[in-house]
Amino acid sequence: MPYPTFFNLPEAKRQRLMDAVWQEFTTVSYMDASINKIIQTAGISRGSFYQYFSGKQDVFAYLLQTCIQSAKEMFLAQLTVHGNDLFAAIPGVYDLLLWRKNQAKCNLDQTRIFKLVRLNTELDFRQFSELLDLEALAQGTMELLESTGYPVESREQCFAVMHMLVGIGLFALTDTMRHPAYEARNRQLLERQLDIIRLGIMKEGTPSC
Repeated sequence: MPYPTFFNLPEAKRQRLMDAVWQEFTTVSYMDASINKIIQTAGISRGSFYQYFSGKQDVFAYLLQTCIQSAKEMFLAQLTVHGNDLFAAIPGVYDLLLWRKNQAKCNLDQTRIFKLVRLNTELDFRQFSELLDLEALAQGTMELLESTGYPVESREQCFAVMHMLVGIGLFALTDTMRHPAYEARNRQLLERQLDIIRLGIMKEGTPSC
């Protein structure tokens, strides 16, 4: 995550830097992205960049955090639409993201996120897990499960459930972006995987979240 010096920057300079970051990571994949191009576009020195971020992995994780926040807001909206059913809201997000992707007009933030995901469909996002606030995600998952009547026994098991939910949702989305013809198949597979997780949590005598 960014160093405090990043957040202390004047708004205009911070925005210029982030515009340069987004431009680079929505033009080429993570593997091909260049810090040199980012600092050239932003008009800052290499030394200045490393006062704000520790490196490419750090700045990319910050973009992922932005994507997660956007997805969280969308998920909460879908949760309301589906009567607080966690396992219905996830396919709802999948459907909504793909619908928005196919719209002629899409706001800048959404366009950036779609490009970021599409350019990195082969990337193992687990390498960024230590830089993301997974504790907050796990807490949110635990609260959702408890509020909808699913038993919760330990934070460790809830972490495992959270990883499964995020993993299968992300796979369905990225695979569909890579192979649009598989949209219906991936949607069906996503629902089946969610059913297995839900039944596993509810079944008596098995470890629950």
